[in-house]
Amino acid sequence: MQLIDDLTLGKLLRNTAAQYPDRIAIMTREKDYTYSQLDKAVDLTARRLLALGVKRGDHIGILCETEPMMIILFYALARIGAVAVIYNTSLKADELAPLVDRSDTTMMLAGDGYKDVIFPEEVYNLLNMCPKLEKGYFVGQKYSFGLKMLKDVRPVSTDVLRYAESAVQPQDTAQILFTSGTTSLPKMVMGSQYARANCGRMQAKDLGATKDDIFLAALPTFHCFSLSVNVVAACSVGAALVLPASRKTVVLLSAIQDRHVTILSCVPTLFFAMMKRADFKRWDVSSLRVGFIGGSYCPPPQFEAVEKAFGMTVLSSLGQTEATAGLTTANIDDPLEVRATTLGHMMDYLEGKIVDIKTGEDLPAGEVGEICVRGYVVMQGYYKMPEETAKAIDKDGWLHTGDMGYFRPEDGYLVLTGRVKDLIIRGGENISPAEIEDTAMENPMVDECRAIGVPDKHYGEEACLCVVLKEDCELDPEVLKAELAKKLASFKVPKFILMMRSLPKSPTGKIKLRELKEKAYKRLGITE
Repeated sequence: MQLIDDLTLGKLLRNTAAQYPDRIAIMTREKDYTYSQLDKAVDLTARRLLALGVKRGDHIGILCETEPMMIILFYALARIGAVAVIYNTSLKADELAPLVDRSDTTMMLAGDGYKDVIFPEEVYNLLNMCPKLEKGYFVGQKYSFGLKMLKDVRPVSTDVLRYAESAVQPQDTAQILFTSGTTSLPKMVMGSQYARANCGRMQAKDLGATKDDIFLAALPTFHCFSLSVNVVAACSVGAALVLPASRKTVVLLSAIQDRHVTILSCVPTLFFAMMKRADFKRWDVSSLRVGFIGGSYCPPPQFEAVEKAFGMTVLSSLGQTEATAGLTTANIDDPLEVRATTLGHMMDYLEGKIVDIKTGEDLPAGEVGEICVRGYVVMQGYYKMPEETAKAIDKDGWLHTGDMGYFRPEDGYLVLTGRVKDLIIRGGENISPAEIEDTAMENPMVDECRAIGVPDKHYGEEACLCVVLKEDCELDPEVLKAELAKKLASFKVPKFILMMRSLPKSPTGKIKLRELKEKAYKRLGITE
């Protein structure tokens, strides 16, 4: 089979189930599913959805945690060509309502709940809040809060399913995912079945994954990264996927130890949270072989610390929701120094280039500009946002990622320098926040930090560094500033250094810049 194949997600699962019917597809604390059992469960669910009138192109919301039914619904909707609108499970009805309306979701499928959010209760409320939302069904195990049970729906025949399935095309929209919204209202990203299926296959290839591997879904399945590098990647090679009971660090470490997990991919903050546990060394993580670190930037010292702590090969990568999940990857056999300081090379079948952020002209290797990608992973667009889509994808099909970086002349590997919108422009000089952050992280007392721009009457902007120190450490801001002054040009040295207990983060570990700036402005007495 060719690496890039004209494939739907439904067909991907069917192929794997036919090749590896008795291999474990999903592992949970309560029950394991073989690929044959998973495929049959997907068929039955798809038949029930068809009985409810769901058809190709309909927008169907999923509010489920990382559990078997989430995976079953994802493939079942894809199998009949419906669009899975996958919601962040931390949100409540008031937060979900505008997203439900904007995405034209007509039916919601709710699992049990997550933390203090009871999904069927939130969906019940949404039915009274959202005019376009016509139906809500419960797919969990506990209390339905008045929602009808999907399992009580009488399914249509297998022939009806086959007919519906035959109409589904690889370029049909598979899902709508929401951008993180850390700086603005989340955008709704449409991705094709073709892109999702093949991105997962490419990432499985880059991980060197086989049917003998065991993946751990340490990230929630509403996260683009997790859908590709965990759910679809595991399926593409017939590997097992462990679905933990929660994302608590003790649960994840227990799953790694008890299930002999071999592939662990997650965001830096989750790796750090596990490492910081006082009892981390008592857990047996020796089964781990490889994994991606992504979702947000990881400074080289922390990257190296993760690899040392977990004893596996960590692969750097660049991805974003608008590009299905993956743009670049390092190779497993690349030296640690290369994997820690670069984002690797462009993934197979993708083109990459760097452009000047002012002129749009292509830049040669070694020069910093905006990172652009072209190829099968590029989103179909932002739903009902043609102007925003046109800003992101130019007339030649290049996705402008908003990330800044350069390709190394010696090997073509990509180096990230920051985000276009995060650039600090001081008196006409462009300052990369990542450069300040990387330099600050060289101090062993710094746990994490983020550089932001704050308004200045004379220079337009000044750099402000927000710092979280390691436990029981004390560091005078002026001492840190003096250290930075020895290594950075004078205009790059932050005018302000603010010590904080923590940096505000989204549920997936990304720093909430808007909230961080609000805190910094308040501390500095700045009013916008």
